[in-house]
Amino acid sequence: MQMRLSKYRLLACMAVVVLAGLPRVAAADEWDSCVKLSDDLAVAGCSRAIDSHQYTDRSLARLYARRGGAYQSQGDLNHAMADFNESMRIDPTYPSAYNNRGNTWYRRGDFDRAIADYNQAIRLDPKYESAYLNRGSALGAKGDLDRAIADYNQAIQFNPKYGRAYVNRGSAWGTRGDLDRAIADYNQAIRLDPKDTKAYYNRGIAWEKKRSLQAALADFKMHSQLAPSDLDGLTAVKRVSKELSAR
Repeated sequence: MQMRLSKYRLLACMAVVVLAGLPRVAAADEWDSCVKLSDDLAVAGCSRAIDSHQYTDRSLARLYARRGGAYQSQGDLNHAMADFNESMRIDPTYPSAYNNRGNTWYRRGDFDRAIADYNQAIRLDPKYESAYLNRGSALGAKGDLDRAIADYNQAIQFNPKYGRAYVNRGSAWGTRGDLDRAIADYNQAIRLDPKDTKAYYNRGIAWEKKRSLQAALADFKMHSQLAPSDLDGLTAVKRVSKELSAR
């Protein structure tokens, strides 16, 4: 019964920048084909925008970072890493490239390199809430729960409506055995997003550990309604139902 973390990956936090003297409509169309398409289509859209040679400096760095994010979502970590590196080469001060590359290191299990990239993203943008969230996840994976909670607190301070940060802080509290604080954070995450599947699943785990099985079952059922393809949720429903019926 393991609680789950939420990860944040930048997709399209970009402002449209069209260079002077270029065909404005065409440039905007190519930008949109990169930024606004879903991940499975964004690689081609971003490649067209990059190959148009209409973008330079920060705008070009953003295109590479967006394409890297699309590659990452497809599990192509090598191409993702190459794009994030290129984004940094073009603009070493673009914090999102470091945050996203940190996520690639995280997915590879290299938490120290991930933390180094999140550190750099935060140095460049001290209010970069998702970088704090992600660094907290990496610290938590290394077992440094105190620093992880501090990072989640920082993310929440910058954005009190940041549901992912409450989910992750709740998971850290739960790992430390403080189930009441964990449940309080999951409650807040659900208030912010009543369809947050991780919050329901994790709160169900916390209730189950507290032996509040009716509450646990209600959360697991809600999780299964929202995420019917998640076998862990279905397993949890069966497990707790069986225990209740045996009472």
